[in-house]
Amino acid sequence: MKHYLAFDIGGTQIKYGIVTENGDILSHFMMDTAAHLGGQAIIEKVIAAGKTMVANYSLSGIAISTAGQVNFHTGTIVAAGETIPHYTGIDIKKLVSEALGLPVEVRNDVDCAALGEMWLGHHDSRNFITLTVGTGIGGAIVIDGKMYSGHSFSAGEWGYMLVDGEPFEKNASVSGLIHFANHYKEERPWTGKEIFDLYDQGDQEIQKAVRQFYRYLSIGISNLIYIFNPEKVIIGGGVTARGERFLQEVQAEINNYLLPSFQKNTEIALAKLSNHAGMIGAVSHFLRMR
Repeated sequence: MKHYLAFDIGGTQIKYGIVTENGDILSHFMMDTAAHLGGQAIIEKVIAAGKTMVANYSLSGIAISTAGQVNFHTGTIVAAGETIPHYTGIDIKKLVSEALGLPVEVRNDVDCAALGEMWLGHHDSRNFITLTVGTGIGGAIVIDGKMYSGHSFSAGEWGYMLVDGEPFEKNASVSGLIHFANHYKEERPWTGKEIFDLYDQGDQEIQKAVRQFYRYLSIGISNLIYIFNPEKVIIGGGVTARGERFLQEVQAEINNYLLPSFQKNTEIALAKLSNHAGMIGAVSHFLRMR
């Protein structure tokens, strides 16, 4: 049984651990990204953690999932947002491979999450799109069992598409949900869980906020269904901790915008791999590249 060291580099945390060739997680750890220090510092943290893991495990390679747009052929960051400064242009594959002496593969984090779902979560699906709903909104596209990344590795960036003249992720992310809560109720440092707890308790102002959030999220998802005609839309991210209630609520709202034939032929589903999707998907990508 071959073992791989997997990293999932996010704007806030870096998850890492040992994953088998079957996708089983044998151990997992977490450390702060300290993104404000910049891309080079992040890779130095990855290498430092990797040296410890390489010393303690017999490994066949290193699989990396990361925020940013990634040329997965070269393992280079081709573009990155403001969350991680000075990340664009960093050759992760070369730097990590040379430092740790093992083969390395790198891919965008939302792409990796989709690959993980296709491998071990929703493995019966060959045509689907994913949305990760967190601080922003990320996306990935699977067509006939293959990831579609676009000609410059940025397909699925639908957080930037316009809904009612504003970026989709401005109103349909957890950040958007908090914005609506601040608008309809008192301004405070809300969490998504606090908002939904009050929603379930029947708080009238919060119910207005959640309805606005669901409206924008559902319009965006409906537009994507009309464009891609996927068999499934898989939704992940912290907001899905609500589980089946979230699924039922967003499905009911989406039905307000979808024609019956699309409602019938498109399943809305929750991601199954939760916090480990990035690491598992990174290993899936590594195996696909070999």
